[in-house]
Amino acid sequence: MRDDLVARGLLDGLAAAFLAGVTRFATPPAAELDALRADAEALAARLRAGEAGEDDLPLLTRVAYSAGHGGVLAAHGVRTPSYDVLGSYRDNLTTPVGPRLAERPRAGDRRWRVLGRDVGFPVGVPACVLNGGEEWVRFHARNGFSVLTYKTVRSRAHEPNAQPNWTFAPRPAGETVVSDPWDWTPPGDPGVSTVNSFGVPSPAPEEWMPDLERSLAAVDDDQLLLVSVMGSGDGTALVDDFARVACTAQEAGATVVELNLSCPNTLSGSPDGVKPPLCLDADATLAVVEGVRRALDDRTGLVAKLSWLDGPALAALVPRLAPLVDGVAGINTVASRVVRSDGQPTFPGRAVAGLSGAAVRDAALDATRRLVALRDAGGHRFDVLAMGGVTDVASFAALYDAGADAVQAASGAFADPFLARDCIAALGDALPRSVPR
Repeated sequence: MRDDLVARGLLDGLAAAFLAGVTRFATPPAAELDALRADAEALAARLRAGEAGEDDLPLLTRVAYSAGHGGVLAAHGVRTPSYDVLGSYRDNLTTPVGPRLAERPRAGDRRWRVLGRDVGFPVGVPACVLNGGEEWVRFHARNGFSVLTYKTVRSRAHEPNAQPNWTFAPRPAGETVVSDPWDWTPPGDPGVSTVNSFGVPSPAPEEWMPDLERSLAAVDDDQLLLVSVMGSGDGTALVDDFARVACTAQEAGATVVELNLSCPNTLSGSPDGVKPPLCLDADATLAVVEGVRRALDDRTGLVAKLSWLDGPALAALVPRLAPLVDGVAGINTVASRVVRSDGQPTFPGRAVAGLSGAAVRDAALDATRRLVALRDAGGHRFDVLAMGGVTDVASFAALYDAGADAVQAASGAFADPFLARDCIAALGDALPRSVPR
């Protein structure tokens, strides 16, 4: 990798590029910035002298990624975050920067049943920027993720929130999450947590429809690509818009549509700067699900995506949803107040953002257990797509053992593109509830 950096002419400017990345959205305190500068310059000196060793790889990973050279790391098979948090949402749509496996990992000829389809292994990536287009779907499918949800699309183009959009959150989460734009968690660390504030961006239908068609064609027969959709408006206008987008996705070839009823970071004029998730309003949620179910072909699967709901709210909603859906997905990120270490907003103009990763693991496990219990107690037949805090084999297994039919990872897949491979290697021969072929 050192020779590659030299050949590309990147080594001499590596420390400066790293510092430019560190200060892209805010400047660390002087002492912290000086320490980061010293570490990066010392690393560059060791690389120039040919004296860098294996112990330098964690620092080199951070420095190269933050310098905008994640692709160099990926080319050498080094674990590195797959999304460039310094780049724009639009730039990232076509360029995953994480490492790709030469061959898709498989659990032999075993299959698991998810939403009426047989999949190679019930691990995937939920609706998020990590599935924002064809190249991302190909990236995750090749790396072994077999239950993928195409990023939420709308009936008209919707621009993302201003950057920054995604930061690490390495400190313990309390009532307020402290996250600086220059924070870092080493790839593969099961304790990784992140916060994001993208605002559910979407290309226009004339752009996302052909991309969706190509994405659907890019997955193998034993992989499943759902499509997340979202409507805008109020009352009947909201229902109609949800139905319009769902039918457009179906027209593009979607066999399963997921309704985004859960996003905590859609902009509004409220003091927090964001709207609450739709699923907090049970009547409005039911109206949307009923309207979309009527509009779709009977053969098209329907999934309702929920955020975390307390016991009474979930118990009141699930029996009403159950006859209408083939699956329930959750949880989405947990809405949290997020500030930098100096007390300023991490995401200017948005006091609340979505917390995910290890920090929400307990909440996700609790929600999954309650959802499965409600399904079983009511004799319902919908599948459960669980997510939240899935960053390693153990956290995948915890949600699957709780009764989920498939488990998806966002922060975990972002920080460790090899997560699916590790789950398949550890559990491919032993994971229960596989179906005969």
